[in-house]
Amino acid sequence: MGAVGTHNSIAPFTTAMEPGVEVELHALTITGAKDGPSVYVGGGQHGDEIGGMAAAWDVAQCVDPWKLRGRLVVVPLQNPAGFRFRSRLNPFDPIDPDWIHPGNPSGWHYERVKYILNGLASKCDCVIDLHTAGLNGANSGYVYVPPEIGNGAGKRSLGLALAFGGDRIIQGKNEHAYGWPVENAMPFVANRDGRMGLYPEAGQGGALIPERRFVDYLVTGVSNVLKKMNMLEGTIAEQGERRVVDPLSERAVKSPAEGLLTTCIEPGDNVKRGQLIAEIRHIPSGLTKVRSPVAGNVVFLQRLGSIGKGDTIATLYPD
Repeated sequence: MGAVGTHNSIAPFTTAMEPGVEVELHALTITGAKDGPSVYVGGGQHGDEIGGMAAAWDVAQCVDPWKLRGRLVVVPLQNPAGFRFRSRLNPFDPIDPDWIHPGNPSGWHYERVKYILNGLASKCDCVIDLHTAGLNGANSGYVYVPPEIGNGAGKRSLGLALAFGGDRIIQGKNEHAYGWPVENAMPFVANRDGRMGLYPEAGQGGALIPERRFVDYLVTGVSNVLKKMNMLEGTIAEQGERRVVDPLSERAVKSPAEGLLTTCIEPGDNVKRGQLIAEIRHIPSGLTKVRSPVAGNVVFLQRLGSIGKGDTIATLYPD
């Protein structure tokens, strides 16, 4: 009979992982029957953002080369190692892909991947990088647009974003105004080179099966851009309110307490000041009601049922 008490029955041990993994990048090039501009469309830059991947795949399947002017390059999965491990970042060099430029053909894993992606995108007149929120939330349909820096690319990109559609079209005065390091994201690199770029966001991440309405928004947006660039015939489909806003006007609603979260709104909703947006149940007892501090549009909504004090419940752009 063993000693009375609580004991750890497993001796200390270590594990080792190989420093990399072999993956394949697939770039689908659709060459049109007539000459025209070129567009790069990428999905899955973050390995758990399945909605962008699904949308990019749908774009590649629905474009008829006989009706296309120019060239379309589609990379449905830009981060195959992250995707394989159901992870936002790949586990071998877990650095956000948006922070890497230009990449390195002999560098670590994602430096090599990004070098290839940048090589493909650099040959295109417009770069569209499709994204969703991460595991913790869902984004409404909106588009980040690079700033106008004096070369006309930001202005042209804004025109494409308005065609793409969405409730909010977000364009800052400079690259430092977005609240995250945008300078190495592929659409922003294209903008500095005098080319056009769009960074749309829609839906939930975390490798969950994507909601069709968010995928459809992204697919329709890309189709609208191709029509705006005269690469496809047809009428541009209006989607969203298409209000142009400054990223500095963003308003985050923070949780006042830790507990179990229930939200009362949806991404894309327009809420009134004082409207109930969430309830937080405390453990072991108690209830806190959270109301919107402003009237505005919900561009991000927390999806996890557990919330910590100070965590973001929702992000709004005030009216």
